[in-house]
Amino acid sequence: MKTIEVDDELYSYIASHTKHIGESASDILRRMLKFSATTQSTASAAKGAPAAQPVAEVKPVNPVKDKVRAMRELLLSDEYAEQKKAVNRFMLILTTLYSLDHHAFAEATESLHGRTRVYFAADEQTLLKNGNQTKPKHVPGTPYWVITNTNTGRKCSMVEHIMQSMQFPAELIEKVCGTI
Repeated sequence: MKTIEVDDELYSYIASHTKHIGESASDILRRMLKFSATTQSTASAAKGAPAAQPVAEVKPVNPVKDKVRAMRELLLSDEYAEQKKAVNRFMLILTTLYSLDHHAFAEATESLHGRTRVYFAADEQTLLKNGNQTKPKHVPGTPYWVITNTNTGRKCSMVEHIMQSMQFPAELIEKVCGTI
C-alpha cells in the first residue's frame, strides 16, 4: 500500500462518508468512486504498474467530536448556504444526521410522531395514510420519507428530537435549529 497526503478538508469529507467504524479510506473512496477491487486489479494488470492506495484508516478518535464537526461543516458549506427554503435545509440536515449514525437516526425517528401524524416512514404511502396533505418527501441518501407540510418550528422540533437522541451538544442543536 502507498501513503498519500490529503488536506484536512478532504479528509473530513472522506471521513463523513464512513459507513462503519474502522472502514478504511480505500474502501470509502472505492465506494464513492464506484471503483471495485476487480476493476482495480484489471486496471493494474493492463498498465503493468501497481495501483496507489491510501493507507489512512478513517477511524475517528472521538466519534462525538467527529459528529459535531460534520454538523458544523454542513452549516458552513456552500450547499447549505445556497438553500433558500427551510424544507431544503431541513432535508440536508436529515441526510447528514442519517449518514453520521444510521442506527441512532432510526431509533430517534421511531419515537418521533405527533398526536395524529406519523412524521417518518419507510415509504410515502404510510405518511399519506396519516393525512392527505402531508407532502411527503424522500430524504436523500436514506431509506426514509418525511412529512414536509409542517411549519418551520415543527421541523426544528423534529431535528432537535433527533439530535438530542443522537447525543449532540445542546449548543450545536440550538445552532442547527436556528439555521433552518
